[in-house]
Amino acid sequence: MATNQEKLEKLAYEYQLLQAQAQLLTQNLELLTMGRNEFQAVKETLEELKKIDDEKLEVLVPIGAGSFLKGLIVDKENAIVSIGAGYAVQKSLDEAVEYLEARIKEHDEAIAKTQSSLKQLEGRLQELAAEAQKIQQEGAMSFSVKR
Repeated sequence: MATNQEKLEKLAYEYQLLQAQAQLLTQNLELLTMGRNEFQAVKETLEELKKIDDEKLEVLVPIGAGSFLKGLIVDKENAIVSIGAGYAVQKSLDEAVEYLEARIKEHDEAIAKTQSSLKQLEGRLQELAAEAQKIQQEGAMSFSVKR
């Protein structure tokens, strides 16, 4: 039978592994949330663009390092949308909004799954901590001083 020290070492090892997994899930959750927010911002921008009647709409075009150029939107009916892997396609604004809504939904589902997994891991971490505490208490109670 394993000693209390061996049990504690095993629990500590499992705890460290689960903590590392939880950290990765937390980082993944942050990335998913950032991606979702970016898709949401683009979708809202395109929806607002559809409402504007100006024939020549002036915009600021980012060129990097916080710098911009003034530009005119010459085609308010279409947008170029990234579809991943370095590819982009032209879509009507309505199609682009639909595409972005689908991507937002995918991110929401991935966020929910990740949050669920993280919650399960946190529950297991609490169980391990409680188990370790119980073993330590048992060890302290069985400790006796020889006279």
